[in-house]
Amino acid sequence: MLYRMVIVFCVLVVTTSAITATSARESVLDRKTHIQDKLILDVPQVPPLCDEIKGLKKEKIDVGGWRLYVEEQGKGIPIVLANGGPGCTHQIFHPFFSQAAKYARVIYYDQRGEGQSDYDASAKSYTVRQAIEDLDNLRKALRIKRWIVVGHSYGGFVAQCYALEHPDNLAGLVLICTSSGTPNVAFDRTRQWDYMTGEEITKVRSVFADDKLTGEQRLYNACLNGDWKRQNFYRPTSDELARLVRYVWKPAPGFRERISSDMDLIDLKGKFASFDIPTLIVEARWDLTWNTDKPGKMQANHPGAKMVVFQNSGHSPFCDEPVRFFSALRGFVKSANAAPLPAAGRMGTRISWPPAVLGDIMAMGFPGSAEQASALLVEAEKAGLADWLAWYRLGLNLYAVNEYEKALVAFEHSEPLADGSGKPKWVFANASWKGIVLDLLSRREAALDSYRKAFDCYNNADRKEFPEDWAVQVGENWPVLDHKWIEERLKTPFERK
Repeated sequence: MLYRMVIVFCVLVVTTSAITATSARESVLDRKTHIQDKLILDVPQVPPLCDEIKGLKKEKIDVGGWRLYVEEQGKGIPIVLANGGPGCTHQIFHPFFSQAAKYARVIYYDQRGEGQSDYDASAKSYTVRQAIEDLDNLRKALRIKRWIVVGHSYGGFVAQCYALEHPDNLAGLVLICTSSGTPNVAFDRTRQWDYMTGEEITKVRSVFADDKLTGEQRLYNACLNGDWKRQNFYRPTSDELARLVRYVWKPAPGFRERISSDMDLIDLKGKFASFDIPTLIVEARWDLTWNTDKPGKMQANHPGAKMVVFQNSGHSPFCDEPVRFFSALRGFVKSANAAPLPAAGRMGTRISWPPAVLGDIMAMGFPGSAEQASALLVEAEKAGLADWLAWYRLGLNLYAVNEYEKALVAFEHSEPLADGSGKPKWVFANASWKGIVLDLLSRREAALDSYRKAFDCYNNADRKEFPEDWAVQVGENWPVLDHKWIEERLKTPFERK
């Protein structure tokens, strides 16, 4: 599939007992296999940890027509916590960040579309830009001049965007095992499956494929059968897993998909080259979401930041090594509070936000309705959209709903952008699909021109670009596009079955 690849983080399992006893717990390094013979359909009833924390202030705050669920604890310099996912809630940070409340005013919140905050039934307002504006409106509502923004996983992406857009409101930035925000920088492959056995992987896939289970049951049973290893260092208990599925993982319908597609349209590479606000990067040796090249590439994009790497942690170092983590955080808060504030009124290095129609196209279900795809075609033309993949995806959606004339328009818009990309695969894919819709419109000579373009692209490209087994298949029962398929199309027109 040639759709744009996005970095999507999996569900995180936090382990409360790790604060007091980690040495006796099973870790991913033990490589033990645990397979449940029977599915557990009754997820244990456990209370949320919020109910067990004394002195926790809870309220809903209006941030401009939408209400966010907010909790506060402690006094001192304000620290706001941006949770990961996309789709996790503030409860990922309980009970760990109660330790930070000893020296700071800790602010927990659920983003719009998560947990106990307001949901958007249309899902259209779920964008990264909206997330950071909600966050700054929250700051205003709490009457905070500057605060330290702590972002974990996807929340670190939000934190980085916030730092670039609102530098005057920032006293410090902490990025915990965060998304890099650099979609065009190549990273080594994920290690998430490396510590699971084949038996566990097979079992987990069967659990997620079981449509008789609820979402909570799928997640609970998958983790019991080894899925916890993908992002956790220590094996969680049954109660810890129950809290995960009941309270930690609560995205609204459409939230995760919309935000995930939006993330890959934003590039933060080079944006922090001269960033002068105190920044702490926290990485972990066993954060299997990434490979071992991640810390170095994060540091390269944040040359002025301090980095701490935790040697016995997974994706959540505040859970796995809390003593060391909160010691490092306390030292950073102290130094950030003592550092002279940069001059106010700075514009900073702003983000090039994608046009709204681009996000709408990339978040569109596949296939979308004919009405939806046709309306987006009109909007994209009005906006002068300059993204080859969005036009390509729109063309595929229009093909799927038999709107061949409109699909042709989309592929023709995509063609010069793909040609200028320097990526032969993109040229090949777009030319092939343009040929398909031309054949379906009985424009054989024009279709042959497009097929020849795809054929020449394949023949003239470096074989590293086109291995012998390389092919494009967008969906089930759709044509599989490869070299032999193009050769056949040069002889006989395409017919849709």
